[in-house]
Amino acid sequence: MGDVVIKGYEAKAGEHAFYRMPVSKLASGLQLELPLHILNGKESGPTLMLTALSHGDATTGFEVIRNVMEQVDLEKLSGTIIAVPLQNPLAFEWDWRNTPQDCYNMNRTYPGNSRGWVTEQMSSVISPLCDYADALIDWHGGGYGDAINYILSKMDPSVDQTDELTEKINHMARVYGLEHMYGGKPAGPDAAYAGTLSDYMIIKGKPSIVAEVGTGITVLHDRFVNGSVQGVFNVMKDMGMYPGEPVIPKTQWIVKTRSVDRPKNGGMFYPMIGPEYINKTVPKGTLIAVIRDPMTMEVIEEMYAPYKETVFLDMRVTMTKVHPGDYAYILADLSDAERIDNE
Repeated sequence: MGDVVIKGYEAKAGEHAFYRMPVSKLASGLQLELPLHILNGKESGPTLMLTALSHGDATTGFEVIRNVMEQVDLEKLSGTIIAVPLQNPLAFEWDWRNTPQDCYNMNRTYPGNSRGWVTEQMSSVISPLCDYADALIDWHGGGYGDAINYILSKMDPSVDQTDELTEKINHMARVYGLEHMYGGKPAGPDAAYAGTLSDYMIIKGKPSIVAEVGTGITVLHDRFVNGSVQGVFNVMKDMGMYPGEPVIPKTQWIVKTRSVDRPKNGGMFYPMIGPEYINKTVPKGTLIAVIRDPMTMEVIEEMYAPYKETVFLDMRVTMTKVHPGDYAYILADLSDAERIDNE
């Protein structure tokens, strides 16, 4: 394979090239830049794009990308990896979901605007990279005290896509190799989820999946990171970019019924179900959390498993403060999910 040029940035065959993409000058006078890694294999092949940390508190994807870049053998790689492991340095610096300067959710601003708010300016620097990629994996996930582990495909039903593209997306989601996938409607109005990087890639007619993989829980860190590193290599092997066959679970589930469960009241959140239950099920009616008034210390709210076979896709697993309407759980019903038995 010869040299590649991605948005004006060059990588020679067999090279891992690193660049800083300028965005704008901050009010402090410091230059805002975004990282770009280009891993160009010895042989020609497809291009896979890897992105993380559009939300500043979702750090697990960064660690996955770092491990992939360290483990990939450029002598064996056919094609190119484009990686932006830190989409939003401003939100990351403050450990915030949104950008502190303008309060924008970066993953609702794609393809961005080079003359817009600073979040839109960052998005406008990243979105042209999609022109060079054949597929995208974008990582999201929870922060401290949270555990989340599943794949989102076809995240926004309002995006017009062909049956062929839908099949490519769903195939990519399965090959990634997590046990649970969801491809239905978002948790709220479609318009509230417009402007994701994944949608932008799909609009261009290319497959994209969202890896909802993250944890601030040490006991789950290695499992989640290693599982998603394998997921990237699975996708690369399936695309013909890397030798070998994908390693996927014997059983996978495409969930059809999914909900985001939030406490109505704020206070101190006490989980009744521990981190060992991520991707596991409990029966309907199981007490999964209580919220206590921080003044009286009395229980003011109880949360129960809503489905016949309630599976935890995302869970708050430590005692933490919660605001009214905070994320607590993403739950699905395994009893009406589609089961896939792999050989």
